[in-house]
Amino acid sequence: MDLAYELHDLVRTLDRWAERMLRPAGLSYSRYVALIIVCEHPGLTGRDLARGLGVSEAAASGLVKALLRDELVENVAGEGAGNVRRLRATEAGRATQQRCAELLGDSLDRNARAIGIDPAQFALTVRALHDEVRTTRTDSSSEDPS
Repeated sequence: MDLAYELHDLVRTLDRWAERMLRPAGLSYSRYVALIIVCEHPGLTGRDLARGLGVSEAAASGLVKALLRDELVENVAGEGAGNVRRLRATEAGRATQQRCAELLGDSLDRNARAIGIDPAQFALTVRALHDEVRTTRTDSSSEDPS
């Protein structure tokens, strides 16, 4: 078995699964992740959000418009900020994010336990692997390819 393929396939499966689980809450997975980032970083800009999501500013702008429309986030930029939005989750946004996090997390935890995996320990292992890949990628990206 190939670890990289299995992890990639798991992520794709989890993304589709999360889309189905979040649909009744009126969120897409992308909007949910954007909401998480705004909840964790009140006052961030649309550009910051795009960077955090790994998408273009135009794509992030579409997500922000939907979150603003649904009153899950608000623009707290002061006068004179021009076109720059400063985003903060509303009370409804924080409650929605928490509800969805519990829904997704509880369900995945149950799946892990069903096959004998401790979800907390597995999360630590995944985080350690992720940190190692990021470190290795950062170290190797600065090397001269010739």
